[in-house]
Amino acid sequence: MGMSAAMMRKQLIRTGFVRFNSSCSGKFQPLIENYKVLRHIHFPGITPFLKGQKIQETIVNANLDFKDLESKIKKQKYLLESQGFAIPEYEDQLLKKILDIKPSPTVLTFEFENVYTGGKKVKKDRDIEQKMAAFENMGCKFYQLERGGDITWHGQGQLVAYIILDLKSFSNLTVKCFVDSVLLKSVQNMLQKNYDLKTYTNENPGVWASEKDDKISSVGCNVSRAITSHGISLNVHPDLKFLNSFTMCGLPGSHATSIQALKPEQRLSVEDAASQYVKEVAQALGISRVEKMDGKELQV
Repeated sequence: MGMSAAMMRKQLIRTGFVRFNSSCSGKFQPLIENYKVLRHIHFPGITPFLKGQKIQETIVNANLDFKDLESKIKKQKYLLESQGFAIPEYEDQLLKKILDIKPSPTVLTFEFENVYTGGKKVKKDRDIEQKMAAFENMGCKFYQLERGGDITWHGQGQLVAYIILDLKSFSNLTVKCFVDSVLLKSVQNMLQKNYDLKTYTNENPGVWASEKDDKISSVGCNVSRAITSHGISLNVHPDLKFLNSFTMCGLPGSHATSIQALKPEQRLSVEDAASQYVKEVAQALGISRVEKMDGKELQV
């Protein structure tokens, strides 16, 4: 059976990133009270990669579980009201209080151990075993992830930010707008404001220090029932050999750069870059307050 244009577009969004011509001109605003605060959990030091994935998975699952509960409550209320039954006021207030405990939008920021990861495109790569052996020779493990995109590297000197939220709890926030106007634009804004770096986006995913080359940030996102996961990586001060020894993100001939390479005089830390990025994410989403937490306090 052939795939319709609409179905094909949805599939492309799930498995990677395709840039469309439509603009995201509307402002994004939180639609519920507890989405007016953005929770930022930063994990200091070097975090084992699988630990980071487990933390993300736990928070995503909590959001999906609440989504199920929310759907059941709303369906039950609609069913009763459509049959002419009035819900007692105390029960209605109780249901509202339950819905008000929806998990807050959250950004997890990490500096991982050195690893290579593959997006959904990599599952069809016939040479992946050879590549994995080459990665191990560089001292890096390989992990397959359920995100869009191709092969990328995470490790010391690089910021990784995972953004977990419900797209439907914001006005005008489509998947495309989330990727282009929140994930990527926030990288560009923080680089311009804090490091005086002009950057670009083009037909390929990510943020670039020149119009066609010098990739400084990668993007890979997964969306399940409007709940987002994964996000961006930003090269702060990594050893660029890990990024320039192999074809990254399915883009042969392209090269990676970093803030350090472009601004060698700048004092840099991944934690500072994390706070700068999250500030821009909050602004892009129309959120006025960020609550920062130390990841050491989070037991998962």
